[in-house]
Amino acid sequence: MVIDFHTHSGASFDKSSLKEIREKIGRNGVKKAVIFPSTQESYQKLMQKNLENLENSGDFFIPFLRFDPRRIGYEELESLQKRFYGFKLHPRGENFDPLDKSLARIFEVIEKTSKPVIIHSRKENNQNTDPDRIIELANLYPKINFVFAHFANDSDAFFSRLRKLENAYVDTSIVSSPFIIERRVREITSKRIIFGSDHPFSDQEIELLKVKKANISKEEKEDILYKNAEKLIKSSLL
Repeated sequence: MVIDFHTHSGASFDKSSLKEIREKIGRNGVKKAVIFPSTQESYQKLMQKNLENLENSGDFFIPFLRFDPRRIGYEELESLQKRFYGFKLHPRGENFDPLDKSLARIFEVIEKTSKPVIIHSRKENNQNTDPDRIIELANLYPKINFVFAHFANDSDAFFSRLRKLENAYVDTSIVSSPFIIERRVREITSKRIIFGSDHPFSDQEIELLKVKKANISKEEKEDILYKNAEKLIKSSLL
């Protein structure tokens, strides 16, 4: 059983339909996949892609709402959130600071939903995506489960703080390896790590091999490959 917690639609270099994406990633044993749009040329197009994902998700895709928190209205967010299983924030793609105090009300709306938030986190000479900085979100909004993408750049400073937080997770996409997964499982346990491929920006088969080849127990691999994802998605339905 595999749930991919990090897949994109609408990438500029990949014109695949959701049906074609499902066929591609389904070959790797994935049973369900969280999906949200890639960066688009306009915010209107981004929101259109969200709705296309929602309408065509079927029983395979788990649509998350990707949005720019500076542009969405509170009432619009409250209305849309009822239709999605979670949220995706990309501070670089939409060029915003997630710690901007003016966005507090947006996060307060999200807190009421019990739905998880995936947030892009990489060391990119950009404070808006720096995992060592934006992990503060988990402190500010303890009722939101945050999944910091790309293994939070495997930052030691980040993981030292994650240990003290109950609502912070990482996904395995891009910045991971069997060795890195083994080391962080020993440090924070398998309960805080979630499989994500970042398809189509990475090869899903390779991303899965990182988990499968890690020297950790079968139960720990199951946590990473689907159990933790199930927990977060089910909590969003409460």
